[in-house]
Amino acid sequence: MRYGISIPNFGAWAEPRTMVELARDAEAAGWDGFFLWDHIRFSSTPLPVQDPWVLMAAIAAETERIVLGPMVTPLPRRRPWVVARQAVSLDHLSNGRVLLGVGIGEPADIEFGAFGEATDRRARAEMLDEALAIIAGLWSGEEFSFSGTHYRLEPMRFLPRPVQRPRIPIIVAGYLPNPGPIRRAARWDGMYPLGQE
Repeated sequence: MRYGISIPNFGAWAEPRTMVELARDAEAAGWDGFFLWDHIRFSSTPLPVQDPWVLMAAIAAETERIVLGPMVTPLPRRRPWVVARQAVSLDHLSNGRVLLGVGIGEPADIEFGAFGEATDRRARAEMLDEALAIIAGLWSGEEFSFSGTHYRLEPMRFLPRPVQRPRIPIIVAGYLPNPGPIRRAARWDGMYPLGQE
C-alpha cells in the first residue's frame, strides 16, 4: 500500500513557498504521493488561490521521489490540449513521477457558472470523456485528430511523449455510488472515490 497527501490550493494553503516546503517534508517523512486540488474559486467567500500546475512544477524541481499531480483537475474547465502539454512537461521535469487526477469539477455554480461556463452535470461528463480521449491521443506521439460534440482537433502530432509508458496514469474522481464515474474509472487507471455531496 502507498500513502499520499491531498492538499487544497487555496486559503491557508495558498502560499507557494510553504507548499513546496510541505512537499519536501512529506517526501523526507516517507510519503509516496503529494497531490494538489485544482480550484479557481472554491467558495463565494474570497480566498487566496494559487495555480496548482505552477506549484507542481516548483515541487517537481525540489523533490526526487514523491509522486505528484492534481487531485482533481476539472477537465471541463480546462482545454484538454493545454492539460496534455502541461502534464507532459511536468512528467519530464519530474522524471516520470506524475499522476493525472481528473473529474467533472465541483462546485459547479462557483467554478463554472460564475464564469459563464456549462454547469450541467451531463454536459460536463461528456466534456470530460472527450477531453480524456484527446489527452490520451495527443500523448501517443502519433498523428491524432478528434471530432466530438465539444471539441475538434485537426490532424496533429504532439511531442515529446510522456516519460511514463504507455502514458501518464489517469485517476478519475467521482461521487459514489454514481455509476458514470465508476465506469469511466474502469476505462482508465483507477478511481478517487468521493462521498455523496
